[in-house]
Amino acid sequence: MPEAGLPRSRRLPDANAFAAVLRRGYRSQDGCFTVYALPNAQDHARLGLAVSRKVSPRAVVRNRIKRQVRESFRHHQGMLKGLDVVALARARASRENGAAIRSSLEHHWQRIKEQCVHS
Repeated sequence: MPEAGLPRSRRLPDANAFAAVLRRGYRSQDGCFTVYALPNAQDHARLGLAVSRKVSPRAVVRNRIKRQVRESFRHHQGMLKGLDVVALARARASRENGAAIRSSLEHHWQRIKEQCVHS
C-alpha cells in the first residue's frame, strides 16, 4: 500500500541541513509559526519540523500540530519545488484550531515562495 505521508526524500536529511536553512534561509513569521526557506539543488521541496515542549507540554497537541504542518506541506510542495523549508511552531499554534493553522501555513508557503523567487 502506498504511503500517504511524507516520504523520507521529502524530509531534511540531517541536523546540518536543518541548521543551514535556519542560518541562511529566508524567514516568514507570525504568531503560530516561524518558517525558514532556502533554495536547494533538488527538484523537490524538503521539510524540517520542530515543535518543542514550550509550544505545549502535551505530546498529543504537539503531534497534532506536526500532522497539520506535514499535511499542508504535502499539498503545497509543488509550489515550493526546489526549496528546503523548516517550520518552527510557536506557543499560539497549540491554542489555534485546524483552520487557523492551515491559513497561517498557506500564508507562509506563499510568502517564502515569493521571497525565494525574487532573490
